Amino acid sequence: MGLESAIEKLDKYFTRLKKGKAQKIKPAHVEKVLRKLVAKEQILKAELSDTEKADKKKRLNRKLALVREQQDRARWLQKEISGK
Repeated sequence: MGLESAIEKLDKYFTRLKKGKAQKIKPAHVEKVLRKLVAKEQILKAELSDTEKADKKKRLNRKLALVREQQDRARWLQKEISGK
């Protein structure tokens, strides 16, 4: 699962939540997306430490910020669906 597909899945889950269909969201699926995002974060950190080009570092830092934002969304979603 690439970063784009992980974000798409989270967007679908948030849409379901807004429509009141949170019961259809399986906690294991959200956990899987979160694990993928954590793995992507580790890959990006390693790539960032290995690169020396300023442009590439900027791009990797933007991706890293995006991944962390998506992790926060996934964690929030986990709390919401586990509390219901």
